[in-house]
Amino acid sequence: MSSVVDQDQLKSIAQRAAALYSAGDLEGAHAAWGQALAVLPAQSPQYESVIRTIRQLESEIAARRGLAGQVVPGAEAPPKNQASSWGKRLGPLGAAGALLAKYKWLAFMVTKGKFLLFGLTKLKTILSLLAFLGIYWAMFGWWFAVGFVGSIFLHEMGHYVMVRRYGFAADGPVFLPGFGAYVRWRGANVDPVVRARISLAGPFFGLLAALASLLVYYATGAGVWLAVAHVGAWINLLNLIPVFIFDGHSAMTPLSRQERMAVLGVALAMLLITSEFVLLFIALGVGYRLYQRDYPQQPSQTTAYCFIGLMVVLGFLSWFSAYSAEAMRAAHGGF
Repeated sequence: MSSVVDQDQLKSIAQRAAALYSAGDLEGAHAAWGQALAVLPAQSPQYESVIRTIRQLESEIAARRGLAGQVVPGAEAPPKNQASSWGKRLGPLGAAGALLAKYKWLAFMVTKGKFLLFGLTKLKTILSLLAFLGIYWAMFGWWFAVGFVGSIFLHEMGHYVMVRRYGFAADGPVFLPGFGAYVRWRGANVDPVVRARISLAGPFFGLLAALASLLVYYATGAGVWLAVAHVGAWINLLNLIPVFIFDGHSAMTPLSRQERMAVLGVALAMLLITSEFVLLFIALGVGYRLYQRDYPQQPSQTTAYCFIGLMVVLGFLSWFSAYSAEAMRAAHGGF
């Protein structure tokens, strides 16, 4: 019974810490995460994750005090506001850099590879992944199936990593052959900004997978990887449609009317530039959310920049990979 109580207590602390962080109360969030350490075993992965979160908060607190003109010994981390200020100056095109700065913790996790290994240790994940792989192998061949399944897997692990980062319980990805995949997680009264970050983490990881596929194509010249890059970018762009079942639904929730109008304007501009038809559905979805008028009391401009940045980069990547594939077919008569 004690472990159940500890899990409930940890979940409550994590939710409170996330809410304080979203409200800009870094000291309060730091104190809340400190309480979480008291209910976690010292050698557990959750304990190490909380320690990393606390260290990141300490760097951000030190940076904030440094910006306020106080001398803070050992404040070596770059100011958090620096990335957001550049994002504001550069607009949507600067969002990709701000997004990478926001997810700087990712480098450590990718280096360790722990989250990928964990995702492949669940029997349900393995069986559903193999079924998913078998279908696309039969339809499009081995290499496309491997690349496509890997892209979907990374997308779902993006959600998983962010869920665990905020201290919520989550299961490994489950694949639905012919449909997609999902990560089941549990969290009550989750702050809309936190939920938006969890939602956008999927397309962000999916973008990394699509870029990796494009690099493999340039390294090998194998057109199948260009196809994987295109499909991966397109599917993650599709997930930004801000209606139910897609990641864009939760990502749109903390945006104000002005920020939604900005997303709508960029989506229409990208549609004219790239002719990517899925951008029309994103624009229609944003129009629907404008009609709903479900605006938050405290909008998140950072979420707006991340949403727009992902939409722009994924839109151009999908267009570029499709254009390159057409050029290859014209030059060589197909793959």
